[in-house]
This record gives sequence, C-alpha cells and structure tokens, in this order.
Amino acid sequence: MVVQLPLPAQWARLESRRNPRERLDQLHRDALDTKAEIRAALDRLAERHRIAAKDVAYAMDGYTDNLLDDTIYNLKRELERELERELEDEDPL
Repeated sequence: MVVQLPLPAQWARLESRRNPRERLDQLHRDALDTKAEIRAALDRLAERHRIAAKDVAYAMDGYTDNLLDDTIYNLKRELERELERELEDEDPL
C-alpha cells in the first residue's frame, strides 16, 4: 500500500506564512548559535589536545564565518528577496 502525503507539507505551509523579516532574523540568530557551538567544540578539542588558543581563534576567524555564510547563502538571499517583494507590495509608490 502506498500513501501519498499532501503537498506542501504542513510544516512548509507554516513556514511560508511567517514574515520573511522574522525568518531572516531567526536565521541570523541560529547562525550565531551555531558559531558558538562550533567554538565550544573547538575549545574542548583544544583543551584535550593542548592546542593553542590562538590556533582556535585563527580557525574561527578564518573559516567558521565563511562556512556559515556559504551554508546559509541561498536561503538568506531567498528570504531577502521575499522581504523586498513584501516591502514593494506595501509601498504605495
């Protein structure tokens, strides 16, 4: 027996109704939380293996921001476009 789920999924409909500004703000908060989690993991690794704090800082500054930016880039652009369209719809000019 095959079950066909209705499209779009319930969670997709809920996400699409949220304000793009709220979704963009949440994306930024989640990216910052992820950066903090990565830093904590690197700090634990450094402590276990006596890796210099400057090496952890270098990795964070040199790679983590780029990693997160690359990861969220497409979604961020999509949300920014949605926000621009929403603002254009509100603009009476």
